[in-house]
Amino acid sequence: MLETHLNRHAGYYADKDLSSFPREEIHPWLFNNRDLINTPVSIRGYASAVSGVDDGDGEIMKTLDELGHTEDTLVIFTADQGLCGGHHGMWGMGDHSRPIHTFEEAMHIPLIFRHPKAIPAGQTFDQLTCNYDFFPSMLEYLNLQQHSPQKPHSPGTSYADALTGGKVKLDEVVFHEYECVRVVRTEDWKLTRRHPDGPDELYDMKNDPGERENLLADPDSIEIPNGLQDQLEAFFDEYTDPKYDLWKEGSSKARRLIPPE
Repeated sequence: MLETHLNRHAGYYADKDLSSFPREEIHPWLFNNRDLINTPVSIRGYASAVSGVDDGDGEIMKTLDELGHTEDTLVIFTADQGLCGGHHGMWGMGDHSRPIHTFEEAMHIPLIFRHPKAIPAGQTFDQLTCNYDFFPSMLEYLNLQQHSPQKPHSPGTSYADALTGGKVKLDEVVFHEYECVRVVRTEDWKLTRRHPDGPDELYDMKNDPGERENLLADPDSIEIPNGLQDQLEAFFDEYTDPKYDLWKEGSSKARRLIPPE
């Protein structure tokens, strides 16, 4: 049964069309939440939930101000993963489809820093970065670099200088893993591999940022460019814990959802 979020915003959204949520045909891979696609109840409920998060953030910021800690408190707003709200005919996180999907909407997360004492307001950072860059960045920003682990070595690169208006040059590539799915993403290309038998995807992110044409759908249509496959294999060979490497007969940390035949 569809239910909405019963917070103070539900009434406001009750008659809104919310055209920012795409209305697309249900993707054949979608395993969970199929009844939420293109449904006003779920769309308005999600909007209410997001506005509820804004309320919570506002209360935190208000309290910091009342206590006189606004200037010297580092506040970070982020999330563990993104979510499709109808994009590509998907609803929910990447693991709500089988095969697991890796569309940009599911991979993008918010990352906002606020520290009035040191971080200039209103600046943006447009380089590719990933979750594994967050830890070394925070250690450097807080002058705790000595606590950076050496074994295993972190794959991350610090962008701490960028927070205070400096220049930083990160690698022009990021990597992503979700159960048996691995991704390498550059400014121009995105390659997704699924173990053991695919289906795999290749998107030209410069000319097809909406990920509409899978260039690997026809194996003869294009060669994988710029050594993407080599980069993908080299990264995970170096940084994957063998115990949890599903590509090499390891186990999963979480219960895996496998749809019936």
